[in-house]
Amino acid sequence: MKSRVLVLLLAAGLSQSAFADEPSAPARWYQGAKSWVSSLWGQDAGAWLARIGPALTEKNYQGTLVMVSGAHMETLGVFHAYDKGVERMRLVALTGPRREVIQDDKLVMCIGTGIGPVGYDADTAGRWNPGGQFADAAGLAGYHAKLGAVGRVANRDAQIVDIQARDPWRYGYRLWLDKETALPLRLALIGESGQSLEQMVFTDLQMDVMPDAADLKPSTDQDLRRVQTLSAGNETDPGWRVGSPPPGFVLRGARRLGDSVQLLYSDGLASVSVYIEPMPSAEVGRSAMHRGAVNAISYWQGGRRVVAIGKVPVQTVEYFARNVQAAPGVKTGG
Repeated sequence: MKSRVLVLLLAAGLSQSAFADEPSAPARWYQGAKSWVSSLWGQDAGAWLARIGPALTEKNYQGTLVMVSGAHMETLGVFHAYDKGVERMRLVALTGPRREVIQDDKLVMCIGTGIGPVGYDADTAGRWNPGGQFADAAGLAGYHAKLGAVGRVANRDAQIVDIQARDPWRYGYRLWLDKETALPLRLALIGESGQSLEQMVFTDLQMDVMPDAADLKPSTDQDLRRVQTLSAGNETDPGWRVGSPPPGFVLRGARRLGDSVQLLYSDGLASVSVYIEPMPSAEVGRSAMHRGAVNAISYWQGGRRVVAIGKVPVQTVEYFARNVQAAPGVKTGG
């Protein structure tokens, strides 16, 4: 009996080997279907994300955007125009203090922030359009992007894209992209246990509608003053670093603010700001703050205070705050 079983197994193995290059019709159908499904649900996430940039910058649209973080909710009016290569945008707070952000081609303006109207260079404009940073997310080492189901937001069909964190140093994201244009209709920051920590969602949206000129115009005629922008160049290097930052995080900018220093680290999606400032050397202490998706840790000892803050898990800001190092010759005390 055992010999018969062995013969049958050998025969099956030989026949499978002999016809390995000539799969049956059902096998060919299965492989074709598997390839087709894989292309739909595995390989296209990056292509969807890549469409975000053109959708945000090269489309005319306007609508109402609701932002929710913890118990805090804010509503914004969004007006975006693109004409002959020139992009204009205005975000207006519809709740709370009067604030607005206006982008007019090469300048981004902030009004109502408490420090007067402020102008920024165009290369910092991306910070005002939070969806734009996701365009290259599929290629970031700290994340894995995959397609989800189809949803509906603001009466428009949307393709869900999940951007999952590969480790505990960062949060994940879920995006609802307009099926027609890939414009982000909804964004959610996803915590360690899968819960939503922060959301932005259009409650109404008009696509391919050019906003009125009045809706794009700043509400002030005051002159704008240029604000120093972060730079990682050698000319502004303040001589501080975070030793061996978590995987994927690299120094994106640094600047000195009087006797204080600011460092900006990012993994392409998440960012952590680190502030170093002098203080009396006898003081020692620690404090922590948590609000919505934002965590902050502060340590002070040895004549300096270090603060790390970002929309990242608490262990991440803790690491950044504890591992700040001064370059040789940098004064560390006050």
